[in-house]
Amino acid sequence: MTGLLLRVVAALFLGGMVSQASELTQQYLQRLGGAVDALAAVVQRFDASAAAAGLSRESAVARLRQAPDTFVARQGADAEATITQYADLRERYDTLTRNPPILRPFLALGSPDGALLKRTLGDFRPALPITGDGLFLTVLGFAAGWASGAGIAGAMGMRRRRAARRQTAAQRPL
Repeated sequence: MTGLLLRVVAALFLGGMVSQASELTQQYLQRLGGAVDALAAVVQRFDASAAAAGLSRESAVARLRQAPDTFVARQGADAEATITQYADLRERYDTLTRNPPILRPFLALGSPDGALLKRTLGDFRPALPITGDGLFLTVLGFAAGWASGAGIAGAMGMRRRRAARRQTAAQRPL
């Protein structure tokens, strides 16, 4: 009975947790898209300024970074960091949107933007798993919880049986 109860509790807990992966990923994807849009505007303005001066993006960054003025050189480093961040977030966003929703939780949590995920988790509120993906993930989590509970219950049962065998062996006359 204890083993069954442990399995059910573990399955319900993990099923409930995993069922929220689809909603968390959706909220993360929305934040990611917003960040990509905001950074795209900054990068486009930088590219337009560079083009107006007859420079490529790379040469404009290099020119800023090599400036003798520390403030201007720092602007070059900041521009380079912004461009790199934009490319990184754009790639993450494209990876998620290219794949079916059922795979997105695994892809998002496999290589997330840590700061963005932390803010998403801070604002996250659970949702009911009313989509097919949410229901599938609920069943997946339930199965993982059931298997975990079965493993724990099995280990506990083995320990009890081993102790009982030792006690029985100790009581036998030699």
